[in-house]
Amino acid sequence: MTAEILYGADDLTHLEGLEAVRKRPGMYIGSTDSRGINHLFTEVVDNSTDEGVAGHATKVVVTLHTDGSVQVDDDGRGIPTGTHAKSGLSGVELVLTRLHAGGKFGGSGYKTSGGLHGVGASAVNALSHRFDVTVLREGKKHEMSFAHGVPGTFAGPGPKAAFTRESGLRVTGRTRRTGTSIRYWYDARYFENGAKLDVEAVRAKLRNTAFLVPGVTYVLRDATGGAVVEETFHYPGGLSDMVDFLAPANDKPVSGTLLINGAGVYHENAADENGVMRSKVERHAEVEIALRWGTGYERTVECFTNTIRNVHGGTHRRGFERAVLKAVQEAIGRTRGLLKPKEDPPTLDDVLEGMTAVVHVRIPEPQFTSQTKDELSTAGITKVALGVVDKHLKAWTEDRRTKSEAKVVLQKVVDASRVRLTQKQQKDAARRKTALEGAAMPPKLVDCRTTGVARSELFLVEGDSALGCFTGDTRVALASGGSLPFAELAADWRRGVRHLGYATDRAGHAVVVPLVEPRLTRRAAPLVRVALDDGRSVRCTPDHLFRLGDGSYRRADLLQPGDALMSLHHPPVAGAADDHAASAGRWPASHRAAGRVRVAGSVALADRPDGDRTVASVQPLPGTADVYDLTVDGHHNFALAAGVFVHNSARMARVSEYQALLPLRGKILNVQKASLADTLRNAEIASIVQVLGAGTGRTFDLATMRYGRVILMADADVDGSHIRTLLITLFAKYMRPVIEDGRLYAAMPPLHKVVTRGRNPETRFTFTQREMEQTVARLEKAGKTVVKPVPRFKGLGEMDAEELWETTMNPATRSVRRITMHDAEAAEAALELLMGEKVEPRRAWLVESAARVDQSAIDV
Repeated sequence: MTAEILYGADDLTHLEGLEAVRKRPGMYIGSTDSRGINHLFTEVVDNSTDEGVAGHATKVVVTLHTDGSVQVDDDGRGIPTGTHAKSGLSGVELVLTRLHAGGKFGGSGYKTSGGLHGVGASAVNALSHRFDVTVLREGKKHEMSFAHGVPGTFAGPGPKAAFTRESGLRVTGRTRRTGTSIRYWYDARYFENGAKLDVEAVRAKLRNTAFLVPGVTYVLRDATGGAVVEETFHYPGGLSDMVDFLAPANDKPVSGTLLINGAGVYHENAADENGVMRSKVERHAEVEIALRWGTGYERTVECFTNTIRNVHGGTHRRGFERAVLKAVQEAIGRTRGLLKPKEDPPTLDDVLEGMTAVVHVRIPEPQFTSQTKDELSTAGITKVALGVVDKHLKAWTEDRRTKSEAKVVLQKVVDASRVRLTQKQQKDAARRKTALEGAAMPPKLVDCRTTGVARSELFLVEGDSALGCFTGDTRVALASGGSLPFAELAADWRRGVRHLGYATDRAGHAVVVPLVEPRLTRRAAPLVRVALDDGRSVRCTPDHLFRLGDGSYRRADLLQPGDALMSLHHPPVAGAADDHAASAGRWPASHRAAGRVRVAGSVALADRPDGDRTVASVQPLPGTADVYDLTVDGHHNFALAAGVFVHNSARMARVSEYQALLPLRGKILNVQKASLADTLRNAEIASIVQVLGAGTGRTFDLATMRYGRVILMADADVDGSHIRTLLITLFAKYMRPVIEDGRLYAAMPPLHKVVTRGRNPETRFTFTQREMEQTVARLEKAGKTVVKPVPRFKGLGEMDAEELWETTMNPATRSVRRITMHDAEAAEAALELLMGEKVEPRRAWLVESAARVDQSAIDV
């Protein structure tokens, strides 16, 4: 290994203009799936909506063309067409080609606006093959076109017409009307395969905005199906109409719709027109809320800021919920006979039960947690919303004209509280403390760190070898120059002490990495001793992988004398700097003397060309021992103090924050024929039930399940299919709600890895023999040279960590299949046929299926 300087001033890149949007589209539109494509539409239509809110537009027309383009027309004032003094560009070109440019940064154009970041229309322009804008203003018709944000002219219609770069706004006619028309063809290359505009989401956006802006009519013309289908959205009743629309159809109202309108003042730090930050700038906010209670149990609370939907709510929702809870609790406390002595007051869940509400605030320069505006973060609006809602609800509960109606709602809330407490008591009484529920988690569980259930994933992994297996006295090399045994590392981790160690990247360079979650993984495991040529040795399980000098991996029990292992040439240094110093790029002097050091960012790398250590012998050991493992995020190996690198396997391929692994040894019990007692006595099934933490059978409680999704990860072969079938049957018989709620998935690992040679090699993963052959043929037809024979994965263990992450575990690129009850029924039928007690149906099926066997595909 040789050292070199990797990072210098020449490696810095400055992205100009719209290059940043094209380089990192997810930063500006939230994601690159279908939601990102819909966000492009949202950015354009929100600009037209701002004209309507300001009182200058009465109609917005959205047209979805057959060629995939989207057109938005409004009758507002039109984008300013004059020349901007500072930039020398027309207002149209400035708004559509410069980030953070527009009329919503403190000028007099808009009192409130949804497009505060100034990157919306320009981001759409940057990600579009073609972007046409027509502005009707001051008696003239102005036109301009862009290709990926570059101004110019197209020789004909559509995005494929010849394009000529040309700056400037063109006057193409005269008109008496005003308004803006934008039509764009988004570039699919910036989005994931299969991503497309969701017409239903477009329809929902226009409908919601029509509720929020009663003075504007929205029209959707959908020509994607051939014939033009036109829908009109106009709701003079505003939020009251929206509550009626959102309320469940079978939900009878308990109260009339309450309309709450008010205003307030809050203060925040903000920049003035010269960019100077001012403290305690006074802001005026308008709050508009409609709500009602119904007889059902569902709750719907939709939040908006300046007509922009905030999917995750935010500070205005917090103010609303605090006010509702406070007002209802105080009203219940003032009303005699509602609460019995020593009864706890209702919680927020009780108050919101059966409620349908819309919360809309209008504020200048709102702050959001992201460009997609999913959550409002303006702190001052919480207090304003709380004050407005509390005042109106208090008046509603005390006014003699509405007091009787309010009392019905208060009684409903109290009843909901009592039902909740009764159900909890019954659940606690019904839950028996079995040995499974009382036991600690299985040591082989590699848990995630997140506390939120919704995002978490549990992978049930075929094969116990996915975990590293070293004895507690095996020492791990530390970046500080010393080493610690696994048992002490695990104890330090539990006390909050963290350490840094070494890993190798794809190029074989040593890098400093955090050693995450050292822990006991298996008890009483069989061992082998791997002796090295320098007299040191390592005790581990036979199936653990060592990294060879050429970068490949080999099981411990398959190593041969003379095999060269990739080695860390770094002797322990007494009194070396601590781990934090190493992570900050500082390095003990003795390391520098041993070899040059190269620094990449804040991570130090040390290499020495001293040659690799070799294997002297491998011997099975009598007896067993408890074994340990640790995680190295971002790499698939780590260094032992013996100076060799060992594999971290499937564990590193996960995101340790929200992905957990439970390895399963072999095939689980066929629960189709076994009793419940036999089922729970099976060690692997017991581990699954224990880890999920939701019980089994009739006592299974989906609400207490510890993970949001369960993903079955087995090899792409016959044994893997058998294991998936057994697991699906287990869930169908004893944990059926997991399937019914759509929370059980099966991973689809690839069968082949197609790689091309040349200056720009490509890698494609395929899932069937036919797909592989078609991919090879397509690449060769394109002039690529394919590496042959095409490697075939026989199991998950043959993939390195990057391959496993990319194909099976990365939510953005993996292929998974949701298991449905149809799959569960098919699994049960297959098990009954192939493993049931009746022999005749199985014999008949084998005879009938013999003719379909492809004998050339059978591995002999």
